[in-house]
Amino acid sequence: MKALAVLMFVLGVLAMFRFGSMDSQDTHRAESIAANFAIYRNEVHRYVFNGHKTPGDIATASLGLPTGWVMLRPWHARIEAGCLYVWGEASPEEIALVRDLYWGSYAIGRAAAGQLLPSYGGVTPVPAFVSEGDIVSVVSVE
Repeated sequence: MKALAVLMFVLGVLAMFRFGSMDSQDTHRAESIAANFAIYRNEVHRYVFNGHKTPGDIATASLGLPTGWVMLRPWHARIEAGCLYVWGEASPEEIALVRDLYWGSYAIGRAAAGQLLPSYGGVTPVPAFVSEGDIVSVVSVE
């Protein structure tokens, strides 16, 4: 009977370690996705601000992404009405991590009700091609 009690105790301790590591894995995954978006966004900005300001979608193949870089989510970029939009699906935690990477930039947030949130003293409109809840970066290209 004592052996069974010890076995149950050991299994309980192992279960706690397993759940703790899953939380850590989730955090690492969110950080990886945030960094992946940041790399994509930086390369889009480099491409656009080196003279490629034609309105429309920006092909990933035209970007100078690092060798071996793999897109973890389907990120998108488009120039429309004088603005560059970079967006994709992301959880609130991932969006917060991206905003941390950019020191709380006003240009990055979440698409909500057709605008960029958080809002800082004004409304930054977000077009309908950006889905509700997506991470979005908006900057002027003019």
